[in-house]
Amino acid sequence: MSKVGNYMSTQIFSISPDKYAYEAIDEMYKNKVSGLLVKEDEKYVGIITKTDWMFLVLKGECDPKAIKISSVMTKITHTIDENQTIAEVCNIIETRKIRHVPVTRNGEIVGMFSVKDLEKYYLQLHNKTDF
Repeated sequence: MSKVGNYMSTQIFSISPDKYAYEAIDEMYKNKVSGLLVKEDEKYVGIITKTDWMFLVLKGECDPKAIKISSVMTKITHTIDENQTIAEVCNIIETRKIRHVPVTRNGEIVGMFSVKDLEKYYLQLHNKTDF
């Protein structure tokens, strides 16, 4: 069985909960990622994604230059250990209707597994390397 740790993104991008929503989308664009972990006092406390940003900000529910990330982030409620299987992370993604799952090692977040990582896994599984 394939393990989450073999396909996760190991470079973690984070942002402070005190920053504004527009700063989060700027960071995502700059780093070519679709989600950022929210870090406060050396601890990851939440996540903000492009999807969060689109639903909350683009719908006009808030001003991205006036609302703090702490008000629009999702608290981290689910993680997965790097040694768990792709099937287990798929179950979390499907049942929780989320696109990003923080990955842990010994209880500490060491990476992120996203739907994009799942796509790469399936492409490799079917010997498609032109992605």
